Amino acid sequence: MAKLKKAELYYHKSVHEEIAEALQETGVCQIIGSSEEALRPADVEARLTESEGRLSDVRYLMRTLTPYYDDPVSSLDRTLGERALISMSDLSKLAGETDLGAVASRVRDLEHEIAEARLKLSQLRANKALLAGLEFLPYPLSSITEGTQRLAGLLGTVKTEQLKALQGALEAFSKDTELILEPHDAKAAEVRVLLYYSRDKGAAVLDACTKNGLSAIEVPASFRGTVQEEAVKADAALLDLEKREAALLSDLKQEAERWMPAVQKLSDYWNSLTQRYQALGRSDETERTMHTRFWVPAKDAARVQKKVEAISPNVALTLSDPAEDEEPPTLLENGSLIRPFNILTELYSPPKYRGIDPTPLLAPFFFLFFGMCLGDAGYAIVMLGTIWWAFKKYRRIPMGVKDFITLFAFSAVSTFAYGVVSGSFFGNFIDSFLPFLVPLKNALMLVDPMTNPMQVLGISLLLGVVHLMFGLLIAAYDNFRQGNLVDAIGADISWFLLIVGLSFLGTGMGGILPPHFALLGKIMAITGAVIVFWYAGREKTNIFGKVISGFLALYGSTSYLGDILSYSRLLALGFGSAVIGMIINLLGGMAAEIPYIGWLIAVVVIVGGHIFSILINILGAFVHPLRLQYVEFFGKFYTGGGEPFTPLVNTEEYVEIAD
Repeated sequence: MAKLKKAELYYHKSVHEEIAEALQETGVCQIIGSSEEALRPADVEARLTESEGRLSDVRYLMRTLTPYYDDPVSSLDRTLGERALISMSDLSKLAGETDLGAVASRVRDLEHEIAEARLKLSQLRANKALLAGLEFLPYPLSSITEGTQRLAGLLGTVKTEQLKALQGALEAFSKDTELILEPHDAKAAEVRVLLYYSRDKGAAVLDACTKNGLSAIEVPASFRGTVQEEAVKADAALLDLEKREAALLSDLKQEAERWMPAVQKLSDYWNSLTQRYQALGRSDETERTMHTRFWVPAKDAARVQKKVEAISPNVALTLSDPAEDEEPPTLLENGSLIRPFNILTELYSPPKYRGIDPTPLLAPFFFLFFGMCLGDAGYAIVMLGTIWWAFKKYRRIPMGVKDFITLFAFSAVSTFAYGVVSGSFFGNFIDSFLPFLVPLKNALMLVDPMTNPMQVLGISLLLGVVHLMFGLLIAAYDNFRQGNLVDAIGADISWFLLIVGLSFLGTGMGGILPPHFALLGKIMAITGAVIVFWYAGREKTNIFGKVISGFLALYGSTSYLGDILSYSRLLALGFGSAVIGMIINLLGGMAAEIPYIGWLIAVVVIVGGHIFSILINILGAFVHPLRLQYVEFFGKFYTGGGEPFTPLVNTEEYVEIAD
């Protein structure tokens, strides 16, 4: 882990903007908040309010305009470094020339008009749907919406099984009502009805209708003419509104094409400034000076000091080592071979500043386990070819993304090696389609999961024992380092002796190892069991408690058995990858027998099938070895709990900001 220095920076208020910009440009300073709850400096607060306001406009424009913008740079290309190179001074000039508030106001107006048009369209379409079922009405719709001085109209629905009851109930008002039914099938669930009734009998009629299942349908008050006339008017209004909506969307798309390139750049600019002022706002101030504290890697401290002291003579920077009671953040700093594996540790939890960095310890195991899980030399060649193409095409890949891709490049190397020794090349592609290469393939094979899976299972379980015991030795070393000798022997070394001893005993008695390993294993296992028994009951006050605690601790050996069996997934995933490849080749071979076009179908099946298999099996080969690291391996010695080092940097999502 990188050594950090605690920096105390004092400077005159007149240069606070230049100081903040310099710290952000270095990209290696994590600002420490003020030791006391205090208000931000007034000038910083004003600048932060302004930047947050501009950032709010940017976020609104990004959210609204992105669906209407045909971005010439895809998300994948941008992630891999295809971003414009631009300086902060140019971004500042662009920000001064762009009135984001006015642009956001125009876009909001367009968005509001589009929402109104869509609401009206929704209402018109609902009206059209209503009219589509009212062709049976013999009178103008005004007879329902307005009625006459003496008559009122009611449109509704009634369940078919309640229709007779409704008709019977209305017979009592036969002189004061007229019931019109839509043409319907006897099997229909419900029937639309039109009821005209005398206003002076309205209350009684409506009560009878309600009791017999008539549900009213609301008819828009604007309906006056016949159903056909209203349908024609609705079609005309619908056409006008659709044209209006299309015109508004076209205007919004034009706004997107015009402003999105600038908005994307300003998104990074205002994000960077907002983070800068938020960091600066955590400084202390007096009437004339400001005091900013931050963590900086020791190797970068001299560069940062030189940069800030060049700004003004009214700047003073002091550096010190972290105090014993301080918990600095964690910055993993490994060599080029181990650095790509840092992400695996960070995904779990960074170590504490004075703890153990497990990255170099897990790297070789993950490297090996990934290869065994994917286990196909052909798939490894595809992976390496794709990675080579990406590195060749994209010259400015960000370091974090580059390390992640490199992790898969390393994993592809182990996959190729295991694929060669297990004879898997796109499944059994060589056996099925390239028989002249079979002798070479067989000459290089050392294991065969398809015909001798128990051999690979044994190797997997052996690797599990080695992995777990390595974790116990690391835990013992950490306890020794901290002076916990009893815990190192009782909690770690004892289980190492017991598990390794049992392994030697079993393999020696089974003839896998020479017989003298059985005796050595017996001695180790008994010694380990005695220490485990003693360590578990050492704090109990009576003999009964000591015995019970000791036996319960020894029973915990079953958990180690479960952990070791977890490594059988190395066989299972590698076996599954090979079987899927064989099935794809079999289907391709069957397709090739189809006359005339069989070869074309076979190519599609084989290529498409193996691409799918590569993608799905890479996911499994990444997740399952990771689980073995996090659950089985880390569970023996590692707790994490560190705070990741998060320096003040420029936001570079859409552009790359040059010095």
